[in-house]
Amino acid sequence: MRGLGHKALIFVTRPRPTRPFASAGALYLEETPVARRWLLATLVLGLVVGLIFAIFPGLDLWAASLFYDSESGKFPMSRSEDWETVRNLAYWVPYLLVAPSVFVLVRKLVFPRTKMIIAPSIALFLVGSFIAGPGVVSNLILKENWGRPRPIQVEQFGGKADFEPWWRPGGACQRNCSFVSGEGSLAFWTVAPAMLAPPAARPFTMGAAVLYGISVGGLRVGFGRHFLSDVLFAGIVTIGVVLLFYYLLLAPGRRNDAKLEARLDSIAFGLHRGIAALLAGIGTVMARIGAGLRHSGQTLQRRSHPDEKSGAP
Repeated sequence: MRGLGHKALIFVTRPRPTRPFASAGALYLEETPVARRWLLATLVLGLVVGLIFAIFPGLDLWAASLFYDSESGKFPMSRSEDWETVRNLAYWVPYLLVAPSVFVLVRKLVFPRTKMIIAPSIALFLVGSFIAGPGVVSNLILKENWGRPRPIQVEQFGGKADFEPWWRPGGACQRNCSFVSGEGSLAFWTVAPAMLAPPAARPFTMGAAVLYGISVGGLRVGFGRHFLSDVLFAGIVTIGVVLLFYYLLLAPGRRNDAKLEARLDSIAFGLHRGIAALLAGIGTVMARIGAGLRHSGQTLQRRSHPDEKSGAP
């Protein structure tokens, strides 16, 4: 170029500043509305399922009749040792999945100065959703209070109770009733650990967890222990609780593992102080009781041997 001689023009472009955590942050930011959408979708699904089984309550009786043998008056699957073995094995899977988090939290409460080997938010998410979903909502609130008789208890399948649709509480069952399926709720809870898989694998892990819940719940229908709506609502309620805990503990704007662990430390130290004060109080009471018993014993001894005190021969 004229006027520049042998010099060459060099265009230097300044590289754009990179943000190594931008993609990860974007991914986390995307998960918050996703969790909300899944929670909303679960609520909508619950309304749809509830409406269908309220309009067509006979669907429950039809589904149960597929597994009922009218000649023997039994549900044959419930008498099969092989199916019972499958049921027992499937029952313990959720407990095995939540056990590491329970161990980590108990270890933290016993030894508060130790570092948690599982992130506090994840441990609390798994244990909290396990207790709240299958434990409190499904078993303590619904099963113990709804009163819906099981299929084997209703007249259509050899029982004496009247069939009750899902929406009408107060049936003939007194405790451990049909609505909702407790074992189905446990199985559907496996959606919680499935949600912790990498985002690319999450659709497959969550799908497998839902399929596992349907299979375990279907087994209970085949045994004549639950109606189809019991299983479906167990899944809807439990997955809804899991999604709520995920939003509260693992959403990017809410997740703070350092703060959670510090709070667990504070709770643990408070428990230690409370236990120490309780033991000290028990020790004081026991010491006073011991002193009182010793005094009473000495008084009774003096009364029973008055000559010893007077020194008479």
